[in-house]
Amino acid sequence: QTPFAFYAGVLGRADGGRRSFLQRLGPESADPLDEFLNLALDYEARETASLQGFLAWLRAAQSEVRRDMEMARDEVRVMTVHGAKGLEARTVILADTTTEPKGAHPPKLLTLSNGAIIWAKRKQDDTDTMEDSRAAAERAAINEYRRLLYVAMTRAAERLVVCGSKGPNKIPDGCWYQLVEDALRGDCVSESADVGSDEVLRYRKGRMPEAGPAKRETPAAKISLPPWLTRDALMDKAAVRSITPSGAIDEEAARPFAVAGIKAALLRGSLTHRLMQSLPDIPAERRAKTAQNYLARRGGELTAEVRKAISDEVMRVLGHQHFRELFEPNSRAEVPIIGRVMAGGELVRVSGQVDRLAVTPGAVLIGDFKTNRPAPRRIEAVPEGYVMQLARYRAVLAKIYPDRPIRAALIWTEVPDLMELSEETLDNALARVTSA
Repeated sequence: QTPFAFYAGVLGRADGGRRSFLQRLGPESADPLDEFLNLALDYEARETASLQGFLAWLRAAQSEVRRDMEMARDEVRVMTVHGAKGLEARTVILADTTTEPKGAHPPKLLTLSNGAIIWAKRKQDDTDTMEDSRAAAERAAINEYRRLLYVAMTRAAERLVVCGSKGPNKIPDGCWYQLVEDALRGDCVSESADVGSDEVLRYRKGRMPEAGPAKRETPAAKISLPPWLTRDALMDKAAVRSITPSGAIDEEAARPFAVAGIKAALLRGSLTHRLMQSLPDIPAERRAKTAQNYLARRGGELTAEVRKAISDEVMRVLGHQHFRELFEPNSRAEVPIIGRVMAGGELVRVSGQVDRLAVTPGAVLIGDFKTNRPAPRRIEAVPEGYVMQLARYRAVLAKIYPDRPIRAALIWTEVPDLMELSEETLDNALARVTSA
């Protein structure tokens, strides 16, 4: 199928694409969907039709979908002046016209006549050149503020309503409301408002027809306000806080090889993790040679002794009997996980990545590699952030695999050593999680 035929089928099914878009995003989504199909037709007229080619062409295109000019929809559009540019409606309401005029505050960056840009401080300290530049910048800002008022007023085809809020103080000088009122007050008439007993100022382009004989008007039916209009809006539920397990690690406690320099430590850590991730997929007899070749290519900044030490450490870890299940074919490296758990009495969203994960019939094993030197020999000496990190991973995986125990361990590559953390240790760490 051509791109147009394919996407037309996807979007044309009564129970499929277009219906789902309209239900999820509303009728406004019809415009970009139609424009998307138009682009598919345009592509087929220009290029050899292929789905991959169309997607590449679409990514490179600078397409802009203009809003539909249709005014007959039964809806109220709320938009900025910039967003309304080019549109027109029978009735336009300028609801926010009494705010401080833009450009009233003095600019901080001034462009001089020679093109130089300077940082301006107090207006009283301006030189003659800076004073001229400041005045030009303020005029440009005021002109832009008034240009936007022109754009807003010319969106109305039949009726324009200019209103705003007023507190105990007078409205700001030069605001939109004042500009309109000063220009039109002499040509306006005071009349009763459409709703309520207040009066409003009305300006009309033409004369009102002469009033004829008074007609008895039928009393308007009393309007009953909906309940939601007379009660306070409900408070939204607080968004679920997101935490990253690795964000709990204390930077100073987790910094490996501090004496060797931060740059070398980061390189060594990344090389070790990369080998741990990739070597389990390679036959055991070829792992040592593969590790040496990789370190020679990527670790040229390290000495030969350091590269050999990294290779030996990784090979010891992979061959250690305690780590066997973490590196068998059913295990995975760099596994992203995300979920919601209760931590410290609060529902939080956890998002992270497990260095090594193995799901066996009897248990779920989590392995987190650490390259600290010297490696802690007791759980009490382990940085608390490391323990919290594994506690969060374990809490998410426990919801995925409720029928199996979750075993979590820190793997110190220097020793090598697998330090398994008890359920009690992990539960206590999860309860200590705070907003930090």
